[in-house]
Amino acid sequence: MIKIDRLSLRLPQGFESRANAIAHRIATGLERHQPGASADIDRLETPPVSVFPHEGDEAVAQKAVAAILNGIEGRLN
Repeated sequence: MIKIDRLSLRLPQGFESRANAIAHRIATGLERHQPGASADIDRLETPPVSVFPHEGDEAVAQKAVAAILNGIEGRLN
């Protein structure tokens, strides 16, 4: 199970009203994934993810989930 105590998002201008929906979709996306190993990671920073105003909340969240999962995998290996 992936548990995140605090998630900070830096979204581009114009995304302010979408932040809660995107964060919820990120949480839902992470619930679907089970890491192969157990670890406590105090802080995980991901590289910036490119998003565009025309992309829906789900697409933006999927990019963030992929970045988080890559970061976790990198820390476990």
